[in-house]
Amino acid sequence: MTFIRISLFIFSTILSFSCLAENRDPIVLVHGFSGWGRQELLGYKYWGGFNDLQEDLKSQGGKVFTASVGKFSSNYDRAIDLYAQIKGGCADYGEAHAKKFKHARFGRCYTQPLYPEWDENHKIHFVGHSQGGQTIRALLSILKEGSQEEILTSQNDVAELYRGNKSWVTSITTIATPNNGTSLTHLADIFLPTSQFIIVSTVTAANAVGIDPFLDFKLEQWNLTKRKDENLKNFLSRAYNSYIWNTKDISKWDLSPEGAQLFNDTDKEYKDVFYFSYGTQSTSIDIPFTNCHFTILTLLSLPANAIGCFKRKLEGNINIDDQWLANDGVVNTISMASPFKGKRVYFTGRAYKGIWNDMGVRYGWDHLEIIGALPNPLKPYWKVKELYEKHLDLLYSL
Repeated sequence: MTFIRISLFIFSTILSFSCLAENRDPIVLVHGFSGWGRQELLGYKYWGGFNDLQEDLKSQGGKVFTASVGKFSSNYDRAIDLYAQIKGGCADYGEAHAKKFKHARFGRCYTQPLYPEWDENHKIHFVGHSQGGQTIRALLSILKEGSQEEILTSQNDVAELYRGNKSWVTSITTIATPNNGTSLTHLADIFLPTSQFIIVSTVTAANAVGIDPFLDFKLEQWNLTKRKDENLKNFLSRAYNSYIWNTKDISKWDLSPEGAQLFNDTDKEYKDVFYFSYGTQSTSIDIPFTNCHFTILTLLSLPANAIGCFKRKLEGNINIDDQWLANDGVVNTISMASPFKGKRVYFTGRAYKGIWNDMGVRYGWDHLEIIGALPNPLKPYWKVKELYEKHLDLLYSL
């Protein structure tokens, strides 16, 4: 009888755990603006810093991958990079898109994809930090809607992605994501009116001296990658004639409140997908008689304090008012929960499909601390790891 009781106990325990884990769909982590891959920066991790969040999360029994897409690319181009990196093959930005924005149709090719079996029967959970959250939303939209413009333009030569009708995603999670843009882009225009020029010039110079693989910008579509057999003069000539210098097909536009609104106007939530969002805020109203939000003694204090005092009302632009002052050093907290027009509920233990499940704001956490990329004794790595482990438990229970 004792043996039977023990056997029943073991069976019931296994059964209870299997009930908790409704799925084991892989997790794909997607970095934000200027983010980097696992092999860059001498192995210093975007997700975890001196630690390795990807490998730590694998201990929960599922597959976890880290994607690496264009550091300064538009959300559309980053979404195509992401698709190719997961599924395999070459990034195909589409003939119509390439002609419209005057860059190459094809980008990098991936011979060792992260999860080539990805399809309707092998779905994925996406977790995106900062612009990575916008990127996974853009990819979800293309997977679902496809592109009639690309189908009409390329006809028999259209990539399968652009045919749409793909229910390949279980959930998306955005972390400190500018779902409605960030006013930091406006500040860049004021204090660095040639910010786009500076970014592109920096990328060009870095590629010219061969900084890869320390940093890999993944901007092949813009002729900003120096070939091994190419001399410096020819590379600089190609880079100088690229249309990237003034394009809107770039992260700076997509991260602006105006660019984000343009995307949100056509984007929508899908009834078969779970949406989660985490907010962060490192600022507070510290100075009497002002509405400014400030923080001190952090790496992001300067941009945080600038965003915390910046308001602007210009015709044709989004009104940046008091609601936009609270921030995490990079993104306005009001922008993180969901697109302004999106349906949203506060998460209280039950997740709903087709609407945004707001996981709340992590007060006192800045934009880099929430991914463990910025060491801070007050926010040790174990706290970061604990946050993601709990969220993965939730994702696996869906």
